[in-house]
Amino acid sequence: MVRPSDVDDLLQEINVVLWEKCDEFQPGSDFWAWASQIARFKVLNQVRKYGRERLVFDDAVLQQLAAMAEQKLQDLDRRRDALDHCLKQLPPAQRQLIDLRYASGQTVESIAESIGRPAGSIRQTLYRIRAALEACVQTQLTPGGEST
Repeated sequence: MVRPSDVDDLLQEINVVLWEKCDEFQPGSDFWAWASQIARFKVLNQVRKYGRERLVFDDAVLQQLAAMAEQKLQDLDRRRDALDHCLKQLPPAQRQLIDLRYASGQTVESIAESIGRPAGSIRQTLYRIRAALEACVQTQLTPGGEST
């Protein structure tokens, strides 16, 4: 929303520019066209400034954004519930690898060292587990998929 004081300030800035550039005006040419062009550029600059300084949405846009955010949160909740279900379905050894890597934050190398397997083998196993979890989650989220 533009305040009247903003308009007054802009008009003063335009007047200052006109005064500073008065020697550029060609006598006999159209003063109104020349002054209007300077004013136009100042107004465009001000509009750009407003665009950078604040973003204003009307209520309908805000309500739409809120509804979209709520839907995204519901989708994330459903995905998290599906992932929890799928994690519970993993065999204990696979669940242990997932816990070591993601819950404990251990590197593949430290896991490999602690359980006595090559790091490449751990990477491949984690890749397969993640692929299985992704497929399980997709099944859970598909209408008619297993219940959570």
